[in-house]
Amino acid sequence: MRILRFGLTIVIVAAAAVNGTRIAAQTVRIESAGETGHGFTIRHAGLCWVILPRHVAGDSRRVTVFSGAPVVHSAAMIETPFWDGMDLAIGQLRGAVEDRCTADLALISGAVRAETGGEVQLQRLRSSGEVERIPMQITRTDYLTLEAVVAKPGDELFKGTSGAFLFEGDRPIGMIIEAMTPTEGRFIRIEEIGQNISRRISRQAAPIAAGGGGALPVPEQSDNRASLAFEAVSAILPPLTPDQGEANLTGPGVYAFHLTRPNRIAFRVRGDAAAVLSRVRIEAAREEDLATPRDITVEVAADGAGQRARPFAMGVMGPDGVLELTGAPTSARWVYVTIRSAWDEAPVGLDAVSFH
Repeated sequence: MRILRFGLTIVIVAAAAVNGTRIAAQTVRIESAGETGHGFTIRHAGLCWVILPRHVAGDSRRVTVFSGAPVVHSAAMIETPFWDGMDLAIGQLRGAVEDRCTADLALISGAVRAETGGEVQLQRLRSSGEVERIPMQITRTDYLTLEAVVAKPGDELFKGTSGAFLFEGDRPIGMIIEAMTPTEGRFIRIEEIGQNISRRISRQAAPIAAGGGGALPVPEQSDNRASLAFEAVSAILPPLTPDQGEANLTGPGVYAFHLTRPNRIAFRVRGDAAAVLSRVRIEAAREEDLATPRDITVEVAADGAGQRARPFAMGVMGPDGVLELTGAPTSARWVYVTIRSAWDEAPVGLDAVSFH
């Protein structure tokens, strides 16, 4: 038997119905250590969670999640809390993709028919953000898994399919974990996924409901970084690798990206109260293979949604890789830093953005 392992993946369901209620959701794509794949996202107790096969995460702790069109990206921290031999992992998703996470835990709960001979569909996401639906037929079922074969000549379970979910009508019934041939796949049944994920995230959500901290700890900030408590939540351009994401700008590490267009990076104040901002300090990465930013603009927004942004300051970063932009003290819940150009054509690197 030839086993084909896939790259990494993640999903947010496409318009599904549970108990008569339409649930908007969408398929997403994941990149980790040069691999791509699929999975599934659900929202519970105000948090967005990504479900994926354990083998696609591998040793990666952080992955980059891409939504369907219009494509945005976010980082997710991956955990493998389940027992050995269970090809299942979970991670909390934060940032721009989190806003599209609408499927409830109920969507993966309860039994499904999933009978041999049943007509089903596998949902995948192209890099363009377009959702693919691959007709399949169930060939075998048992207590923990089921198997299905593609029903349309020419369709294949190509590399990167692992983690995609199988649907019977509007209900997910399984997640693909391996391809036995290019046209036949083995899936973990949704009942097995549902009971394990439910047990895990219900325990994680308990302290949040009681007013405690979230499942992901907020990175500590050193004295030379931010004196005002902001966190990076999204950026227009994806990182070169998942561990070089924009979240590093208010914690350890660098954010590196190809500057194919102006890159607007969003920072949100931690907590409910707005901060009084008068200075933003931007530091370039020191790595020789990364370019220094050049033209930079900063905007601020005081409203909770960050929709009413207004100019704060603009400037040119010099060869020393440090730019401090000052303005009149202003109330800010959101700060947007836009990198408009760089000093050369190499990927751009940022080390830190701090707020005062």
